[in-house]
Amino acid sequence: MAVKFEHLDFLRNIAFMLTYKCFIACPHCLFDSGPARKEQMRLADVSEWLTGAAAYRDGHIGGLALTGGEPFASLDLLEKVSRWGARLGFVQSVVTNGYWAGSYLKALATLKRFPAIKLIALSTDEYHQKFIPIENIENAIRAADELGRIHSLSVCTDNYDNPAYKRTIDKLQQITEPENIRTTITFPVGRAERKVDGYQYRMSAEPVVSVCSMASSPVIFPDGRVTGCIGPVAVKLEGNHPLAWGSLRENTLAEILDRAECDPVFHALRIWGPHKLVSIIREAGKDSWLPKEYQAGSICDVCYRLFRDDRILGFLDDLRRDEQFTEKVAYGRVYYLDEPRMAEMLGVGV
Repeated sequence: MAVKFEHLDFLRNIAFMLTYKCFIACPHCLFDSGPARKEQMRLADVSEWLTGAAAYRDGHIGGLALTGGEPFASLDLLEKVSRWGARLGFVQSVVTNGYWAGSYLKALATLKRFPAIKLIALSTDEYHQKFIPIENIENAIRAADELGRIHSLSVCTDNYDNPAYKRTIDKLQQITEPENIRTTITFPVGRAERKVDGYQYRMSAEPVVSVCSMASSPVIFPDGRVTGCIGPVAVKLEGNHPLAWGSLRENTLAEILDRAECDPVFHALRIWGPHKLVSIIREAGKDSWLPKEYQAGSICDVCYRLFRDDRILGFLDDLRRDEQFTEKVAYGRVYYLDEPRMAEMLGVGV
């Protein structure tokens, strides 16, 4: 079955990064996941955090994304979390490299073990295929189709002109519809940071003009951190940047999510994209603070370059307290995203 990549309403989905463990060690992995990693969510934490997510705004969060690492690396943990999620009424998805789909029958048996997981998001590209053949992806798709599950494919590349990337897309289009395939540009963070010389990134003097489609679904990490997305900013950068929402060791999930609901800088990323922040900084006469170049085609790169500069973070913190900007963002969410809650919470008339 096909999946359409569309706008996701804010906080309708939440991701649990169950584990950093993975049976492979891809050279582009943001998280440095691999066989030696042991960190994973504790069952007591999963129970508390799932319950909090289910109770938030009387069931506003309907989707649960299970990710890693490789969620299937710990079948018992995945099974328990999926069962709890099912009892709480979540529609579930999983992000996986498909290592478990060495044959069609094995893929079928594995997916049958997780009846509540309705979307199988498969990661494959030239990096994954060094360890896991593309035939595994075909087996996983066949099994998902047989069981009436939806599937999607995520492909990474350093350059859209990369011949290996083009070969991968050609192969994938033979086993699934093109609309099921989403491509992202790799990023030099994590393991890729140590292998940067092996990539062929294109650079640009201007940031990519694109909105962030991933910033509608927060991510909970095993240590209790909550971030606004699962990209390189959340992984690499510490401190008070717009994608760092807080810790469940210090606040409840409801407190963290309510605070994020009214953050105008964060929602500007969702409405207009980080290039909007670049424009605002330029208009304020702070051009010298801005990066000289950006990774072409990578929206994550723009956030990463902006949010690692303390001067820009201070500027954005002041912008967060600007009433006129906050009202503009609240109106923008209503107009562009059909999301009135921020305006309602701030008492902004619409």
